Amino acid sequence: MILVAAAMGYLVGSLPTATTLGHLWGVDLRDEGTKNPGTNNARRLGGLPLATMVLGVEIAKGAGSVILGAALSGATGAVVAGVAAVAGNVYNVWHKFEGGKGLGISAGVLAAAWPTVFVPTMVVIMAAVFISRSSGRAALTAMAALNVFALIWSSKDLPTGWGVPAGPLLFGLSIGLTVILVHRHLKDASDQRRPQTT
Repeated sequence: MILVAAAMGYLVGSLPTATTLGHLWGVDLRDEGTKNPGTNNARRLGGLPLATMVLGVEIAKGAGSVILGAALSGATGAVVAGVAAVAGNVYNVWHKFEGGKGLGISAGVLAAAWPTVFVPTMVVIMAAVFISRSSGRAALTAMAALNVFALIWSSKDLPTGWGVPAGPLLFGLSIGLTVILVHRHLKDASDQRRPQTT
């Protein structure tokens, strides 16, 4: 059932919901603006209402994948399905393995699998955005913080909420998310450091 959880999570994560919402709004997120089917491009092209809908659906996909994985194979299934959902979002099979940046769906995964770390992680990423003025570097900082949080939660046996228990599964979740997201956000951070030319 673990493989089924992984497959279901990937399929849910790969659903082109942001692109579909953009089309309904009259914009093409994959062909306009930054060409990224995510919240930031949705805000740029369709304003706050479209961005809110895109983010809400991505969070729901992440949380739903975790819940589905838990139903199929307990806490291990929750982690596997959640990580697979993020992989489906970032490396989307329906779009030649090109997808979004994975942050919205990752937020949904954390909200369902590890709710007590959700707020600390959001604080870290907002502080990093404010300090670095770079979404790529902020995302990398948040991923590093998530792994530190996994160490703290597991060593202190802190409550994780209704999700995955503290211990090896938390490391599996934090490391899995990091492995999937780091390449995309390293590229973003590198692009944002380059001087703009006209």
